[in-house]
Amino acid sequence: MMRTTVTAMLLLGLANAASAQSFDCQRARTAVEKMVCADAGLRELDEYLGRYYSAARAELEGAASCLQMDQALWLTSVRGACRTDACLKTAYLNRLGELDALQPGVTAIKNMALPSVPALAWVIAPAVDKLTAPPNTKAPPLEATGIVVDDVVDGDGFMLRTVDGTNIPLVLLMFLEGKTPERLSALARQKDVTFRARGYAATDGKRTYFEPSRCTFIYRMPAK
Repeated sequence: MMRTTVTAMLLLGLANAASAQSFDCQRARTAVEKMVCADAGLRELDEYLGRYYSAARAELEGAASCLQMDQALWLTSVRGACRTDACLKTAYLNRLGELDALQPGVTAIKNMALPSVPALAWVIAPAVDKLTAPPNTKAPPLEATGIVVDDVVDGDGFMLRTVDGTNIPLVLLMFLEGKTPERLSALARQKDVTFRARGYAATDGKRTYFEPSRCTFIYRMPAK
């Protein structure tokens, strides 16, 4: 029986970080599912993506739910918009390239070249302390590009310094949790690398910073 790891079941809220979800191709319903099942190359890419997604979720730990929501969005807005095999191949390869930086050696693809795209380097999870960082569902989107700056010693956390010298707090000291300090410290040591942060905006009246109650995605930008 032909099976594949098409990840549309994520839209049903089924999240299993240990193993990729799969469905029976004989029961494929949507046009995209049928296209994937009909092409061996697309089935292989989908199986790779299932492994990449699961490994990235495990690596992100507390931010796994952030990646789950992002994957669901990708399934509907990117993969779901495809009408040709070529479009699907491009969508899968770009998504694999995006998740490649979060892969351990055992899952990393070695037999094909992935495109040079913004690579997801880390995701800052929503703050655990809901009293200090109450959920803010009305926060507007915020996206900025620059270098990551370690300002922990001076008591302010990690910053994104834009090309005009503006420091936008990525995560304040009081919200540093889990692997985030270690990962952002490593990114801050990459002085010649540009990063893009995507999340939501908050303000204390004096400055804008990334909303601590929401997910913040950090991408390593391709070298020019």
